[in-house]
Amino acid sequence: SRRRLRGHDHFPGLRPVASPGDRSLPEPGGLSEYSAGPPGDALVLYARVPRRGQVKTRMTPWLSADEAFRLHLALLEDSLALLRAGAAAAGATPCLAFSEPWAPAGGGEGFAALATAAAGLARLPQRGGDLGERLRDTFTTLAAAGRRHVVVIGCDSPTLPPEILRSAFAALRQEAEVVLGPAADGGYYLVGAARPVPEIFTGIPWSTDRVMEATLAALDRARVRAFLLPLWYDVDVPADLDRLRADLVPPGPGAGKTAAFIDDLLRQGRLPCRAPRAPA
Repeated sequence: SRRRLRGHDHFPGLRPVASPGDRSLPEPGGLSEYSAGPPGDALVLYARVPRRGQVKTRMTPWLSADEAFRLHLALLEDSLALLRAGAAAAGATPCLAFSEPWAPAGGGEGFAALATAAAGLARLPQRGGDLGERLRDTFTTLAAAGRRHVVVIGCDSPTLPPEILRSAFAALRQEAEVVLGPAADGGYYLVGAARPVPEIFTGIPWSTDRVMEATLAALDRARVRAFLLPLWYDVDVPADLDRLRADLVPPGPGAGKTAAFIDDLLRQGRLPCRAPRAPA
């Protein structure tokens, strides 16, 4: 029968799934085009191509367009470190999926450091219109390439503990068909599946606070076993920077670029954040 497996004490009727032991991951070769790599599990980082004025737009005007761009670069670079650490902890292959075909080139705009952080990662395209279509394509493509378990994260949660990523794969390797990481804003910071489940990406009100609610309803309709990870948060609006500042004191592993950006705001006296909070 269909069950929802809930992995932390915020939910009644818990049934946690144990994590397996660590397994080391060989370094992937340099791949400039899409490659699924060898059969196994995959951890995929979804990221917007960094373009000034087109990233972190909900941070403006509290942040200038240039500051929002630099924040995006910092989050992306730290998320690439998290991708590698999480994949190594889970015994999965790390993959990078930009919102459109793009590769960081050396030189200006801070792309040299980004190119170094992304070097050697398997690349995936994001294909489709809305986020649901793109996620559906990612899971279908990787399953067809022999990937048994796939987990997708975004680049807005650089302080996410790698242990949470390992727990996601542990759940999929046991009873769960789908794993979700609920975000504080009503969305989710992580989605994983042991097989393609297109129903959970259809009819979802993306970019609203009803994403998680609608996804859970879709899981119920499809009678899919889901495992819920601990609540976490995305860095989307100015008020999120206060939570991020707390998590970065002292700086955690892999979040050095974001910590440096936060330090700049602290030196300017701009944190705690005094920007108006987004309406609920």
